[in-house]
Amino acid sequence: MVTPDHHIKPDDVAAPIDIRLLPAAALTAIVCLTLPTASMAWVRWLPVVLPILGGVAVLGVALARKASKRRVVNVTLIVAIACWLATPAAFFVQQQRIAAEDSGWLEFVDELGTANISAQLVTAPVKREGPFVPSWYATADVEHYGKDLTATDHPAKIVISGDETWQELTAGTDVCFMGRVSDNESSVFVQAITGAEPGTCFGPDDEHNSTGRDVLRETLRNQSADTLSYAPQLLPGLILGDRSQQTEDVEDAMNVSGLSHLSAVSGAHTSLIAAAATLLFRTLRLPRGVVIAAFMCTLLLFVQIVGMQPSIIRAATMGAIGAWALFFGRGSQALPILALSTIVLLTISPELIHEVGFQLSVAATAGIVLGAQPLDRWLHGFLEKLLPDFWASLLSSSLAVSATAQLACQPILLTFIDYVSPYSLVANLFATPLLPLIMIPGTIAAAICVVAPWLSQVLLHIVSLPAAGIGWIATTAAELPGATLPWPQGPAGTALVVLHWAASLIFVLKLLRFQRRPKPPVKIATATSVWNRVLVASKEHYSFANVFQYAVLAIALVAHVAVFWPVQPSSINTDWDIVGCDVGQGDMYLVRTGPTSAMVIDTGPDGDLATQCLAEANIEQIDVMVITHLHADHVGGVSAVLEEYQPDQILYSTGTDPAHDAESTGIPPEARLVSEPLTGIIDHANEDDDHPVEVRWNVLAANTQASNENNASIVMLVEIYRHGGVVEALYTGDLEEDEATKLIAEGNIPEDIDILKLSHHGAQNGGVEIIEHTAPNMALVGVGEDNTYGHPHDDILDALGPRVAIRRTDVDGTFAVTFEQNQAYVALDR
Repeated sequence: MVTPDHHIKPDDVAAPIDIRLLPAAALTAIVCLTLPTASMAWVRWLPVVLPILGGVAVLGVALARKASKRRVVNVTLIVAIACWLATPAAFFVQQQRIAAEDSGWLEFVDELGTANISAQLVTAPVKREGPFVPSWYATADVEHYGKDLTATDHPAKIVISGDETWQELTAGTDVCFMGRVSDNESSVFVQAITGAEPGTCFGPDDEHNSTGRDVLRETLRNQSADTLSYAPQLLPGLILGDRSQQTEDVEDAMNVSGLSHLSAVSGAHTSLIAAAATLLFRTLRLPRGVVIAAFMCTLLLFVQIVGMQPSIIRAATMGAIGAWALFFGRGSQALPILALSTIVLLTISPELIHEVGFQLSVAATAGIVLGAQPLDRWLHGFLEKLLPDFWASLLSSSLAVSATAQLACQPILLTFIDYVSPYSLVANLFATPLLPLIMIPGTIAAAICVVAPWLSQVLLHIVSLPAAGIGWIATTAAELPGATLPWPQGPAGTALVVLHWAASLIFVLKLLRFQRRPKPPVKIATATSVWNRVLVASKEHYSFANVFQYAVLAIALVAHVAVFWPVQPSSINTDWDIVGCDVGQGDMYLVRTGPTSAMVIDTGPDGDLATQCLAEANIEQIDVMVITHLHADHVGGVSAVLEEYQPDQILYSTGTDPAHDAESTGIPPEARLVSEPLTGIIDHANEDDDHPVEVRWNVLAANTQASNENNASIVMLVEIYRHGGVVEALYTGDLEEDEATKLIAEGNIPEDIDILKLSHHGAQNGGVEIIEHTAPNMALVGVGEDNTYGHPHDDILDALGPRVAIRRTDVDGTFAVTFEQNQAYVALDR
C-alpha cells in the first residue's frame, strides 16, 4: 500500500526557520542600546568580557563533549557566537563613549548647557504649531560646539526647536546657532536661542553650497507642484523621502492612518526599485552574475539619489533582503540575513539602535519574514472559497504583509505615540498597492528631472493619480470616528503591551507550525459526525503548552476589546487640567484651579450627573461658577450643585426672552448678570506643589439685549498658566453663527487659540468661521449619546479636520485633558 507521505511534494512543507543568528543580533542590539548610558566600568570591561565568555563556553563544550547532549552543545555554541559577534559593537560604543566624555559633550548635556553649536541637519525642519508661536523641529548631528568649537568625533545627535529662520533649510545643510539643552532623558532636545545661520560656525568661507542632490530635490518639488490634489505634497516624499512639502494636516492624516511609512524611504521602496531593475535585466537574458552586479549598482544609485543618510542606508539594506529572497527563492534564509545585516549595521553605526526608523524597519521586516507566508497560506484557504483564485491570492498576500508588519511594529510605535489606529490595516491594504505605480516611474522622473524636464513632468502627472489616491485614503481614514484610540497609561498600558507581544509571538509560532504541516494528497470522506471529529482533534492536540498558548491569545483579545471598547467612565484621573463632564445632551466643564478647587462652566441638564462629575474630580470648592445662558441644557443642574457647594462667585447671562429668567432656573439673587467684559484671576499655585496652576479668565462678550437666548451666551477666554507657559481655552456657550461673525468682525474673538469649546454642541448653526478664525489644536464637545439633533454636525467636524484633536462626551464619556510640559494635550483614561 502506498502511504500518503510518498505523494507529498517538497514544496508542500516549508523549510525550517533558521534562528541561529537571532541571539547574536539581539545581544548586539542590547549592547548598543544600553552601553551608552551604562557606568564607565561596564563600558571599559564589556568589550573584554564578551569574547572571554564566548571562549569559556566553547572550552567547556570541548572538555565535556562526550558527556554533553547535542542540544546543549548547539545552544552553547550559539551563545558563544553571539558573544563574539557582539564584541565589535561593544568596542565601538566604548570608543564613542570615551570620545564623548573627553570632548566634554556628556557633561554639557547633563548640565543642560548653553553654547554655540555647529551642526548638520539630518532631517528638514518641520513646522509645529505651539501655544505661543509656531516652531520648526529638525534632527541634526553636532560637529562642533562651545566657545572654542570643540569637535565631536563621536555621535552627538540632537533635536532642535527653532524659529521661522529654520524653515528654508534642508537635510544635509550645515547650520550655526546658539542653543540651550532643554531635555536629555530619551533624546537631547536643544532650543535654538538665535536664528539659524547656514554654514558652519568657522566663517562665511565654509557656507553650505547646494549639491547635485539638493538641485534634484528642489527640481522635483517644483515639478510636482503642478500636479493634482494631494500629489504636490506627497510625491517628493513617496519618491525621495522628502516630506518638506506636506502640510501639517496631511502629515497628521498620514500618521493617524498608518501610512506615514509610504512617504519616507523604506525597505519597500528599495525592494521595488531593485526588483524592477532585476526583472528588466533578467528579461534581457543577461548572465546571473551580471544581473546580481546590476542589482547592486541599481541599489547604490538609488541610495545616492535619495541621500547617504543612516536611515536611507538602513532602508536599502533591509530592502535588499526582501529583493534577495525573492530573486533567489530562498525565503527561509531571509531571517538569518536580516539578523546578520542588523549586526553589521549596528557594528558600523551603533547609534542607529536609537532611531525609531531603524527599530521599525527591523521589526516590520522580521514580522513579514516570519509571519507573512504562513498567514498568507492560512488566509488563502478561507478566501479561495469566496473569491476567484487571483483575487483571493492578491487579497491574502496584501493582508498578510500588512498585518504581520503592524503586529510587529505596534509595541515600538507606542513608545512615541499614545494611540492606536484601528483603520491603519485597511488603509494600508488599499494604499500600499498604489506605491509601485508611483515608485518606479517616479524614480525615473527624479533621475531625469534636471536633464529632461518635459519627460519628467509627463511621468509625474501620470503618477499623481495614485499619489492623490494615497492622500485621499489617508485623510478619509483619519476623519473616521474613533480614528485614534488612546492607549492606557501606567501599569495597565505596560501589561497590555506585554500581552500584545506574547500573543503576537504565539500567533506567529502557530502560523509557522501550520505552514510546516503537510497537505494530504487525497481528502478522504468519512461518515463521522462533526462533533466526533472535533473531539478527536482536541485529544490529538491537547497539551498544557497548547492550552496555555490559547489562553494567552484569548486573554490578549479580551483585554484589547475591553480597553478600546467605548464605555462610560467611572472616575477621573487625578492629574487633570480640564474636565468635560458627561451630563447627557448639555454642557458642563471644569477648569482646575487648585488641588480640590475648580472653575465650573455650565452645569448641564441633570443635577445628579453634575454633582457626580464634581465628586469624581474631587472638587470641594468652586471658585467661579459661570452659567453661559439660561437654556436648561446649560443651567438645569445648578440647583443641585448649589445645594452642596457655595461658589465664591456666580456669573450668568440671559437675553430679552421672558421665558428665561434667573429666579425660575435656580440662579440665586447674589449671582451677577454679566453684560460687559470682565476679568478675574484665580491663583492657588502655592497650595498645590504637585500641580501648581494659575487661571486668568476674561468675559469677552455677553449680549443681554439678544432676543435669541443662544446669542446671549457668555463668551469666555480662560488662560491657564502652567509649566511656565499658558494655554488658552475659549468657551462659547450656544453662540450662533451670526453673533459669532459679528464678534469676530469687532475683534472680540482671539485668533490661534489652543482649545475651543464648540458652540451649541457642534450644531451646524454654530458656523465654521469661528473654527477657521481661532484655528484650535483641540475641540471639546458636550453632546448626548445618540441625540436626535444630529450633533455634532458633519460640516463642523469637516472644518476641524484631522489635525484637531476632538474630545466629545458621547464618545469619550467624562474626559480629562492634561497639559504636558511641551504643551501637548493628552486625554487621560478615566
